[in-house]
Amino acid sequence: MPEKTDHDILLEIHTTLVGVNGQGGLCRQVERNTKSINKLWIIVAVIAASIGGGGYGIIQALLQRG
Repeated sequence: MPEKTDHDILLEIHTTLVGVNGQGGLCRQVERNTKSINKLWIIVAVIAASIGGGGYGIIQALLQRG
């Protein structure tokens, strides 16, 4: 079995990173995962803000009662 040349190795790396024949490579997968993570952080921030605001309102209501 002949050894792979540098050109063959570079082609394999390129194919893995970019993909071939409509299949996404690692670069496209990282891009999708990054978008998903960013959306998740936005959702977490919205939930945290709503919980924090609700907690603040409850504390204020309890302080005004007493």
